[in-house]
Amino acid sequence: MARVAQVPCVICKRMGLGDTPALVHHMKLGTGASDRASDFLTIALCHEHHVGPSGVHTLKERGLRLRYWLSEIDLLAATIEALA
Repeated sequence: MARVAQVPCVICKRMGLGDTPALVHHMKLGTGASDRASDFLTIALCHEHHVGPSGVHTLKERGLRLRYWLSEIDLLAATIEALA
């Protein structure tokens, strides 16, 4: 998780907004409403794209796809690629 926190926000990067400092978002893949996914299933997102009005916690999976044409799996892949 410490390495993921050092990666810039993957949505900002994709949108050409530069290297915005990121927080670590745990995916909801295969978890219940209050459960947290494995620390290996984490995504680098800035505050806005994590919990802000245009963030994954606000938009949920469907809204994420409609707004950014991305899923949490796409964001995870971008985070892994940034770590390489």
